[in-house]
Amino acid sequence: MQIIKLSKTNQQEIILKAIAVLKKDGIIIYPTETCYGVGVDATNSEAVKKLLTYKERPTGKAISIAVSDEQMAQKYVKVNETARNLYKNFLPGPITVISNIKRPARNASQRDAGGSNRIAKGILAEDGSLGIRIPDYSLMVRIIRLFGKPITATSANMSGRKTPYKIADILNNIPEK
Repeated sequence: MQIIKLSKTNQQEIILKAIAVLKKDGIIIYPTETCYGVGVDATNSEAVKKLLTYKERPTGKAISIAVSDEQMAQKYVKVNETARNLYKNFLPGPITVISNIKRPARNASQRDAGGSNRIAKGILAEDGSLGIRIPDYSLMVRIIRLFGKPITATSANMSGRKTPYKIADILNNIPEK
């Protein structure tokens, strides 16, 4: 584990390290507009398994994803008029917009148009919906944009434990493993 304190001069270093961790199925802890979040590549099943183990989260409970903008969201979910209005008026910010996932196309040449075959198992709600967040934190938006894929957007605490508003809350409530 490595803790990096953000300064005015190390943002690019943090972005590159975060992306390197995400690419290796790793877990990052990051600040959000509400509390600290935990992120993994939301399209990578191995990374999602690590996240679920870290959080001691029961299977079947949905996890939101963070995207860089509405355009990225549209790759994974159907954005109807209500969702579009929420994106326009309230995001970026501490709002999660719940939408139906895009279903995979029927023929292989159109497969890339569907979002559900991209999101890892363990993220979606049982009804096939997906929570979308756009962080109101430019560093995280830059990480997600440069990574090119959504990351998970769930609080960094283990299930049933204190919501982490500072790093000490996380360090005092995670197992040694």
